Amino acid sequence: MKQIVLSVAGALLVLTASPMIGRATAPPSSMQQQSEQQSKTFSGTIAKHGDNFILTDVADKTSYMLDDAQKASQYEGKKVKVTGTVDVASNTIHVESIEEAA
Repeated sequence: MKQIVLSVAGALLVLTASPMIGRATAPPSSMQQQSEQQSKTFSGTIAKHGDNFILTDVADKTSYMLDDAQKASQYEGKKVKVTGTVDVASNTIHVESIEEAA
């Protein structure tokens, strides 16, 4: 009887430990996406849209919300290069720097 109980207990231990091992070795997908995001440079014109600023790229027909209104306000109406990372879900550029295009 002890052998049966020990065998069942051992099998349960292996079954419950196996999923934990898989989770420990693979980071969650959101962490993988964050670590894979790298800064990119976007070109366009900055415009005010309500209380926010957007970067519009006429050539690509795309617009992005800029998360740093203080930096963006200095370049309103100007052609610029914005460096930052994009949050695809909200279509927002997390601004690292802005410089006027030459």
